[in-house]
Amino acid sequence: MPRAASTSTPEAESSTQAAMRAELHSIREERDRIRCELVDSRAEVADFRELQTELARARPRIATLVREMACLSATLNRARARAHGAPHP
Repeated sequence: MPRAASTSTPEAESSTQAAMRAELHSIREERDRIRCELVDSRAEVADFRELQTELARARPRIATLVREMACLSATLNRARARAHGAPHP
């Protein structure tokens, strides 16, 4: 069976190939940009997890300090009351 003669010219093929190359280049640039975003996002997630861990460690210490401050505040209030001649509770 004879093949149909190609009606496309070398210029048209070259233009099509150039357009395909440009599209491929654009797709690769987008892929690279998205990869960079992914790397940045992963770094942010790692930082967030580290901060969550630090916060989890700090919470018990903060609770202890709050209790100590409440105790010291009560002691200070009693001392001030005694200094002003108030009766002991």
